[in-house]
Amino acid sequence: MTTATELAPDVKLTHAAGLTEADLDEWDRFIKDRLNAMQGAHPYDSDEWRAGGALKTALRRLVEPVRASFRYDDGTPELLLARMRHWIRLQSIADRWGDADGYDRDRWSCLFRLDAADEELSAEYARRCEAEQAACERDRLLRIL
Repeated sequence: MTTATELAPDVKLTHAAGLTEADLDEWDRFIKDRLNAMQGAHPYDSDEWRAGGALKTALRRLVEPVRASFRYDDGTPELLLARMRHWIRLQSIADRWGDADGYDRDRWSCLFRLDAADEELSAEYARRCEAEQAACERDRLLRIL
């Protein structure tokens, strides 16, 4: 398993190995633009201005582990899992703007798979479960006859 980027930035992001630093940069810029606009619309000493500043500080601390996961990428599944978990935290915050102009739904999605192999294993598991459920339903219908 490798943490190397497997997807081009214009492809729907479905697993953590496809996440790029460019995704993080764009996400960060998107959120900061909104928080800066919020702060700019309110006086310096207002609660809204302070809330915007507090959120920017909190987000900076949440972004740093994702940035570090690229900087110290050693190709291990553990690092990729850490990246995915930190990204999920960020994505859950940004999702509030999911319907806003400029929000990239294809790239800023919640990730539950580490890489393409993990995604395929999950899909195979889902297919097996569906087949088992269909077989049980068939058996149940035959017992009723």
